[in-house]
Amino acid sequence: MTIRLKILSLAFLILIIFGVVLGISTSLQHDFIIQIDALTRYHVPLRTLIARFDVLTYEYELIMMRLLRRSDITQRDIESARAQARQYADQIVDDLRQINALLDQAVADRGAGEQSVVVFSQLKGSIPFIERQLDPFIKIGEGVLRAIADDRLDDARTLSLEFTKTETAFGSDTAALRDKLADLTTAVGAEILTKQWTIETLSFILFALASCLGIGAAIFVSTHIVRALRRLSEGTAAVKAGHFGAAVAIETNDEIGQLAIAFNHMVEEIRTKERIKDAFGKFVDPRIVAGLITPTSDGINRAERQVVTVFFSDIAGFTSISEQLTATATVNLLNHYFTAVTTSIRDGHGIVDKYMGDGLMAFWAAPFLPGDAHAAAACIAALQQQVALEGLNKNLPNLLGLRRGAPNIRVQMGLATGEVVLGTIGSTVSKSFTVIGDTVNLASRLVGVNKVYDTRIIIAEDTLRLAQHEVEVRELDLITAVGKSEPVRIYELLGQTGQLAPGEVELANEFGKGLAAYRAREWDAAERQFQRCLEVKPADGPSMLYIERITELRKQPPPTAWDGVWHMTKK
Repeated sequence: MTIRLKILSLAFLILIIFGVVLGISTSLQHDFIIQIDALTRYHVPLRTLIARFDVLTYEYELIMMRLLRRSDITQRDIESARAQARQYADQIVDDLRQINALLDQAVADRGAGEQSVVVFSQLKGSIPFIERQLDPFIKIGEGVLRAIADDRLDDARTLSLEFTKTETAFGSDTAALRDKLADLTTAVGAEILTKQWTIETLSFILFALASCLGIGAAIFVSTHIVRALRRLSEGTAAVKAGHFGAAVAIETNDEIGQLAIAFNHMVEEIRTKERIKDAFGKFVDPRIVAGLITPTSDGINRAERQVVTVFFSDIAGFTSISEQLTATATVNLLNHYFTAVTTSIRDGHGIVDKYMGDGLMAFWAAPFLPGDAHAAAACIAALQQQVALEGLNKNLPNLLGLRRGAPNIRVQMGLATGEVVLGTIGSTVSKSFTVIGDTVNLASRLVGVNKVYDTRIIIAEDTLRLAQHEVEVRELDLITAVGKSEPVRIYELLGQTGQLAPGEVELANEFGKGLAAYRAREWDAAERQFQRCLEVKPADGPSMLYIERITELRKQPPPTAWDGVWHMTKK
């Protein structure tokens, strides 16, 4: 059952409940209305007619009594009294007829109520006696009027005494009728009030019951829906937190149940993708894998020009190191080495492009890193790799199982920044997400330049331009790498900004002064500065190299047009 159908069913159930309440209330109101109708159609008119009948009979008698008490009766008075008496007599007869007809109708009407019908029947039984007394009563009045008209006042007075007999009969009978009808009306009124109170109370009870049932049903349905949605929300929060083992229980076939099924399928797909990322992330950077396995991964197949920072490194003297180790130990050494440096690269948002024997290539670029932050991130990652290597060298004896003679790994690194082609490159059956271009070649050449200057990390000028606020360097030289015609200013990466030791700062300053004197062909001043550098840091490779160069340049001075550029002859 769908949620829509559940809600409609709930609404329909509430309508049914209130419909039943309305039906019961209407039925009770109907009985109540019938009793009210009977009260207005029978009780009130009957009381009115009987009261008027009693008054008219009394007025009829008073007409005669007034004439007999007068001493100056004229013919006109007699005619007026006769006309009024005739009118009252006709009205009395008509009222009695209406009473009789209304009682007949009331007795026949079962809707008047059982108690009322009984009383109406009793009243109906009293009517014939009143009818028998009515005709003599009227004739007495007519006789009195004739006697007065014939001036037989004594006979008229004697005849008027007959009113006493009929008055006694009418008085007791009509009084009995009035009393019975009054008692009946009071009883019916009390019954109506009681029933009205009962209806109001019952209506309130039924309304409260219907409200409880409706609210209870609404709470039941809403609780079921909210509970299911809460489970989905908790499952979504778990997935967001990286817990992909959570599955939502499926209890219904409604939209929420279908949503739970879809959610479980989604979680299963995420688990599958995570397994793929975990498996292939060991061969390809997990961020590239994530892009390849997404439904919108077509963008990853594009290649575009972009400014990136490229990194190359290799282990100095690895050939001689590997010759001293078994194949297993060599592989073990490389695995631990690559684990240490790869962690620093990935933590710094870099992409490991490939492993080349003991060498490694990586790059920093958007969208994996925003803006121009790639240069600084690459430099910091290179420094962190050197720190990681120090820890690795300390643990190598244990890792390789060598008590003595364990090698000391020294890694040389080169970084260059520039425009490259970035994207998926390869055949239709095998592709690689990589970078190509002169910047890649330059970074590769800078690794070998470290051997010349006996340094560990060399960066190009463009890299320093973007990372200058994050790192400390010293300028090494202006060179043309093998296979390049344009000179490149290179720098040794010393550390992060503000983290150099006082001796390193002094070394960089003294070396800069020596380099300036060297380019000015002030050989003696330059040599003194480089000697000072060796005092600060004995066996400083760049200083020793420049002292050797100065010795050679004294023997063979450079041409007049010499620009200080050193041309590399080896990779």
